[in-house]
Amino acid sequence: MTSYERVINSLKKKLTDRVPVVPEVFGVTAKLCDYSLYDYVTDASKLAESQLRAREVIGHDMVFAFADLAVESEAIGCEMIYKEDTYPAVKQPLIKNTGDLETLALPNPLKDGRMPVVIEASSRLRDAVGDTCIVAACVMGPLSIAGQIMGIENLLYQLVDTPDAVEKVLDFTEEVTRRYGKALLQAGAHCHILFDPVASPMVVPQEIFLRLELPRLKKLFKEFKQEGSLICWLSIAGNTRKILPYYRDADVELATVDYTVSLSDACKLVGDLAVNGNLMPFSFVSHSPEKIKDTAKMCIRETANKRDYLLGSGCEIPVEASIEGIKALVEASHELSYSGNTTDERKKN
Repeated sequence: MTSYERVINSLKKKLTDRVPVVPEVFGVTAKLCDYSLYDYVTDASKLAESQLRAREVIGHDMVFAFADLAVESEAIGCEMIYKEDTYPAVKQPLIKNTGDLETLALPNPLKDGRMPVVIEASSRLRDAVGDTCIVAACVMGPLSIAGQIMGIENLLYQLVDTPDAVEKVLDFTEEVTRRYGKALLQAGAHCHILFDPVASPMVVPQEIFLRLELPRLKKLFKEFKQEGSLICWLSIAGNTRKILPYYRDADVELATVDYTVSLSDACKLVGDLAVNGNLMPFSFVSHSPEKIKDTAKMCIRETANKRDYLLGSGCEIPVEASIEGIKALVEASHELSYSGNTTDERKKN
């Protein structure tokens, strides 16, 4: 069974040879090719090479066309801080007031910032793996882009003081996500992970998510699906218990769950949606491969009754992580391979 078949069959709740392994491995893959993080996020060929080499070494079931969380904001016009071995970061917010939105132009994904870098990486990865492995691109949610171009604190104040004006900002950032996401699909990505850290209940109230963000996510996923996306995949970090039951209202098909929510709780909250997660990302830095493997096996056992579970991290695995620790996920999946086994037998393994 190919990695592509394993993931798709799992999402369709069909029996597979083992649990798919889809850890969020991005910049950490650069070390396998002796590239700096700067090389990884600015060079399409090095990004793609790092991803392909990582899959070769680790054996997981997906490759990722993703540089960092600031690609959209840089393309809009934010000035960035670049260093060799850390992700680029927004130097300062681009606009102070919602009225300043008029000074901004929608970026062209084929020309502006590093969007073309990631788009080219998507194409390179698809050319390399074809349909044997899913190429997952990554885009940011409207609230999260707004948080970068306005500054999180300023955005939160504006949500209280001038909510109607903030909606115009979100209309703008939604269109940025839409254009970039479609360009990634057209370049060869099979799907996206839509990252939306600012939409977490740990950042904004549930009511803000339901009123301002959820309808936008639904529109984006619908249009991406029409463009050919295989999976409507949402990743929001932190304790998402308050909003997980509403993911289905946005037509989400796969939910990444962070370590702050137990898998058993998450499965109850999302109902029949597929689940990915939920190992603590920093455990890949602080824990031994053996301990990681034990935790991964616990996750597999905990979801023994759920065929549409994809083993992985609850968020991005840090760049400092041990490659051997990431490989432990794949080893756990192989050791608890359940082809032909009953649910009870899998629980005992």
